[in-house]
Amino acid sequence: MLPDLTPVKDALRTALGEADEAERPGLERALAIVEEFASADQAATQDWARKTLAVAGVDPVAQEVKAVRALRQARHGLGLKEAVDLVKSLNAGDS
Repeated sequence: MLPDLTPVKDALRTALGEADEAERPGLERALAIVEEFASADQAATQDWARKTLAVAGVDPVAQEVKAVRALRQARHGLGLKEAVDLVKSLNAGDS
């Protein structure tokens, strides 16, 4: 999992708002790259989480706490908030 890229996106948007016409294309491209990268990482992380929970036999909707625990056991260093957010994002996609 990547660190949260929101501050990077916010900084690029701020720079874009202050940029002259010569700088705009480069900043727009940089912002698009960061957004694509973050989106691809999120999709890959959710795919990993779904597979991990399926192997563990844990339903993230019915067993949220067990799902968080299973993800943290499968990926040491995964923080509690990250795991909770990941389970919530899986559940939001299932509704």
